[in-house]
Amino acid sequence: MPDLSGIASSTRDSIGRYFSLVSAVPSAVLVAWTAMLVGSRAWTETPDLAGAIRVFVAGGIGGVVGLVLASIAVGVLLHPLQYAFVQLLEGYWGTGGLARRAVRARTAAHWRRVEARRLRHRRIRQDIERLKRERLLPGADKAAIQTEVNQLATDADELGRATADYPLAPDAFMPTRLGNVLRHHERTAGAAYELDAVIAMPFLVSVATPADVEYLDDQRSQLDLAARMVIVSLIATVLTVAFLVRHGLWLLVALGPYAGTYLSYRGAIVAAAEYGSALRVVLTLNRFALYERLELKRPTGSSGERSRNRIVTNFLAGRQSPDDELAYLPRQPNRPS
Repeated sequence: MPDLSGIASSTRDSIGRYFSLVSAVPSAVLVAWTAMLVGSRAWTETPDLAGAIRVFVAGGIGGVVGLVLASIAVGVLLHPLQYAFVQLLEGYWGTGGLARRAVRARTAAHWRRVEARRLRHRRIRQDIERLKRERLLPGADKAAIQTEVNQLATDADELGRATADYPLAPDAFMPTRLGNVLRHHERTAGAAYELDAVIAMPFLVSVATPADVEYLDDQRSQLDLAARMVIVSLIATVLTVAFLVRHGLWLLVALGPYAGTYLSYRGAIVAAAEYGSALRVVLTLNRFALYERLELKRPTGSSGERSRNRIVTNFLAGRQSPDDELAYLPRQPNRPS
């Protein structure tokens, strides 16, 4: 089954703006960094910082054009791999023995850490309720108790924020933080309506308003840009280590692209949460437009909608059972056949 990182990939009319942002910019960074490493001649001799900088001016207009063309070429080569990049960062690492062991180990580590934080959060909330009751007792130091309540409330808020974007079910956990954020929104975006977001969203983006689709695409671009920057920064880190490993303290230069990898990954996590929120908005505001496009009667209440959406989900997934029934709208005389 596809996941939320791929369900909006086909919603754009063209790849012009998307390609220039997600592909060309990170590729230009990678090409420029690689050119500096080559210009420093660190592969064969002591690194020359001046030489690394001259690579952008010594070639003149022809050199700049060459760098631009190289950036476009790298962007074109990497663009088809964008979905694979995001999946790799999510934690889809393959079915080999080593990959499965790594997935199990990292998934278990995330689950243990989150469960410990959730347990601590529950205990802090219990302490807050206890202190509130003590504050009502005769002779209680209300000011001191209120100060302690405020401090505990701050701790509880931080713990709640740290675990809010993780799945609730243990078997839904992923081996990476990014994967857990996307999995959380995958499971919760349509949960209030019993409408599976992964199955419904490819249909919903076809009937949603242009403004909603644009909003969703913008959030997706942010996620893809951050994911691409993670990959190119990681490649730049490996190249830097390869060029400078023999030159002592020069190896510290690798901390630059490594910091870029870390910051880009943190940015991808934030972008994934915003993307998940956008999915929830599009699903909530356009779910009845899907009914109209499918020529289905609207349910009369929330419970009826949830019951109907379970059938709609099966219908859209192509696994409708013979017992499922969908009520269609009567055909209007002027409706084309």
